[in-house]
Formats: sequence, C-alpha cells, structure tokens
Amino acid sequence: MRAPRTKTTDANPRGAGAPANLQAAAIKTKVWMELSGRFVIGDGGLKLLLGVLEHGSLLGAAREIGWSYRHAWGYLKQAEAALQAPLTTARPGKGASRGMALTETGRLVLEQLMAVRNRIDDAVGPSGPTKEDIAARGRRPQHRAAAGQSLTARGDWRTRR
Repeated sequence: MRAPRTKTTDANPRGAGAPANLQAAAIKTKVWMELSGRFVIGDGGLKLLLGVLEHGSLLGAAREIGWSYRHAWGYLKQAEAALQAPLTTARPGKGASRGMALTETGRLVLEQLMAVRNRIDDAVGPSGPTKEDIAARGRRPQHRAAAGQSLTARGDWRTRR
C-alpha cells in the first residue's frame, strides 16, 4: 500500500501539517572514499588536506580542525597505506620554508572529495559534519575519572594488591 501524497509548497517544503520536530530536523551527510571496501579518507581528511594546502604544515592543519598532531599524522598514514601512495611530502628547510605540501595524488584526492562534497551541499545545503564534529573525532577519549565516573578496583592501580 502506498503512502498518501502530500502537497508541499516552496515556503514550507516539509508540509504545513508536519510536526514541529520534523520541521526542525536537519539532513546530515558524510562523504568518504573507500578502496576495496576499506576506508581511505573522509570529511575530516578533506579538511586536513585543505589545511595542509593552506598552512603548508600538518601541525597548522591539525590545529585548525582541532585534531592532535599525532591523530592527524596517523590519519594521513592510514590513508596513504590504503591508497599505496603518498598524499603529502615534506618540504625541507629552515624556519617558514619547511613544512608539508600535497603530492599530485593528494591534490587529486582533495579535488575528488571537494567535488562530491560541493555537489551534495549544492543539492541539500551544507549538510556535512560541523567543525565540532570533525574536531571531536581527533580528540583522545576522556579518562573515566575525568568524565565523572568512579574508578573500580580493577581500573585503579593503587587499590590492586
């Protein structure tokens, strides 16, 4: 049995009779690249590669998106291992001349991800992860005691005997 069709208007695309929660709901999307079913790079990596292009360093890119340097470095190494090609290259030198640049493969990956992300955003509006969503993926999980949970005898080395 088919659901009844409702007429929508341009002023209210979700229908005048839609519940308030539905009207306030937002459509979200994620974009990522896979190779043989293996995750390669996603929205966070897109922001990371854009940051490397803009700042000329992995540290600057990681800081901009709220990731630790270690997480950003590991993320890039995982993507490079999946693609079996480097995405970045070191720029040797001293001071401001040193840093990191994108390889040709890195530029192609960036262009492909940006093209898809832009087409989706053009169709449904900005729907990708927010800056806070991306930053949260690069943070270390909080320690249980810091999160307000008590440590058990098993989790606290001082109480082991």
